Amino acid sequence: MDSDLCLQLRAALLRHQIPLEPVQAQISCQEHHSLFDRSRLDYLTRILEENDEELLLQLPQQQQTSYQVLLRELTEIVSCCLSPNSCASSSLSMDAASPPHSPSRTSSVSFHSLLMDCARAVAANNSTKVHELVREIRTLASPQSRPVEKAALYFTNALVARLAGCGARMYAAMHQDVTRIQSIAIRMNLPSLRATERFANQMILEACRGAKRVHIVDYGILYGDQWPSLIKALSERAEGPPLFKITGIDFPSLVNLEKTGNRLVDYAESCGMHLEFHSIATAAWESAQPRYHLFSELLFVNCQLRMRHIREDGIIDSPRKLFFEKILSFKPVMFFQSVVHAEMGSPFFIHRFDGAWRSFLARLESFEETMKLGLIDQSQLDFMDKFIEKCAMGAIACDGQNRVERISSYKTWDRLARKGQFGQLPVSKQAFEMVMSVWSGHENFTYGMDENWLLLGWKDVILNALSVWKPIEKLPRFKHQ
Repeated sequence: MDSDLCLQLRAALLRHQIPLEPVQAQISCQEHHSLFDRSRLDYLTRILEENDEELLLQLPQQQQTSYQVLLRELTEIVSCCLSPNSCASSSLSMDAASPPHSPSRTSSVSFHSLLMDCARAVAANNSTKVHELVREIRTLASPQSRPVEKAALYFTNALVARLAGCGARMYAAMHQDVTRIQSIAIRMNLPSLRATERFANQMILEACRGAKRVHIVDYGILYGDQWPSLIKALSERAEGPPLFKITGIDFPSLVNLEKTGNRLVDYAESCGMHLEFHSIATAAWESAQPRYHLFSELLFVNCQLRMRHIREDGIIDSPRKLFFEKILSFKPVMFFQSVVHAEMGSPFFIHRFDGAWRSFLARLESFEETMKLGLIDQSQLDFMDKFIEKCAMGAIACDGQNRVERISSYKTWDRLARKGQFGQLPVSKQAFEMVMSVWSGHENFTYGMDENWLLLGWKDVILNALSVWKPIEKLPRFKHQ
């Protein structure tokens, strides 16, 4: 009953959500390609041309991973429970559901209803009901069909994994099911990444006019592909480039930060600019301490779409609370907080499941339309589908320390920032225009403003939220036109 009341409350709150509007300037595919950041593309192309063995976590012949084995095991569990005599001959795969039926196929509302019933059955540990609903959903959906059918299968897989108690194993296996080279390739064109990076880079460029020392602390730097365009712009300043420093922070399991630093240093040298790079490889971002921070430096803190990796366990020593306290101690000129948005922060499983469905379905739809615009190809769409499948598995089948990604609403991050003694800065006109130039091309790309949060959405669903902050004691110092 509590979960049903929670869903009713969520539905009421959604009616009062900030309305999203279509982006006015709709541009063609050719115009989209003309907006690509040449510096960033060149940098990513160099990485792809390195032919680094580290980028290939698995060779093509090794793609039949433990993930696929786990999928078959879970399918056997469902098949045997429903039809004991068919267990030995069952070969139904979660990735090979029945072919789509008539043109008037099941609507997203119907899939949502079936999945919610299935989620309630999982929460009640009613395995018989779960298996019946899983069988029905797989009969209606095809992994090669519409985004809603793909999403239905992904969510079904996650529910079965949760019931079987192997969500953490599934998530870990799915994490290894793609190569890093695919991850780099998709970063070239995805509008959501380009929008958030242009937003931060433009604001930084405006704020550091005339500055002699600039230091950026980047949480979740990964391959560092946000920074070549800023390096290029700083190297071309009329007053000459500043002394530039980047501290890159990320998980040691995700990326070799030494190589990221070397690539950025080499790129800066190619632009006639010196870059000092420091790396901090840690999963505990809340305790990371940049070295050699000088008070004469103009310090910027950046976290683009990676706040979801900061844990929220604990009350007094919550990693999220400590994270904001740590950033406050740096006294940055600006703190860029661009977040993945979804209503998935509830302790109630059913509420989290419902929020995940709404968010991930919208993302799958937007990725498919992005491919139709010619911004990504089929292989890159397949990669993004796998990415969403992995995220759904983590959000639905994993709990406690095993839930690696904890996506929250932008309002949650807003509240944490304000409690952490940060105040919000307005989005500059130039930064807003930069974002709108890439977040366009389809009528369903939408945006909205909530105070100084710039919201990017698909139809009426908020996908990402962009913002910039400053310690309250520094608020009067900088004003943007």
